[in-house]
Amino acid sequence: YQLLHQGTDIVPLQFIGFKNSQIGTDVVIQDSTSQQKLCANVAAQIVAFACGKADDDRNKNFEGGRPSSIIIGEELNPKTLGALLAHFENKVMFQGFLWNINSFDQEGVQLGKVLAKRVLAHDTDGALKVYSDLLNI
Repeated sequence: YQLLHQGTDIVPLQFIGFKNSQIGTDVVIQDSTSQQKLCANVAAQIVAFACGKADDDRNKNFEGGRPSSIIIGEELNPKTLGALLAHFENKVMFQGFLWNINSFDQEGVQLGKVLAKRVLAHDTDGALKVYSDLLNI
């Protein structure tokens, strides 16, 4: 979180929280359940990123202004997990449309496959050789 709170690059964040525990029961410790503590931390982090905190000590100064959004569900289960996956899949697809790139044409993945074939064929040099030797391939 240090990089996200105080780094020079602003990284938009997406928080995901669930109102209820998956297991249905929870232990109360210090007047609150672990689920309540998790939800309190989600709320607190969103406010901390947005509002920050001024302090004369540079290590304790947080500028704020860090954009974030939240998705809140009732409970994490197979249906909500599928909905989350579909949401992010669609988000990536539409971002690709807006940026005029093919989100499903993964050239970096293809490059990795080509390099992996070279490693398996022992056709390596430079950094590829160093890492394949390190991994005893």
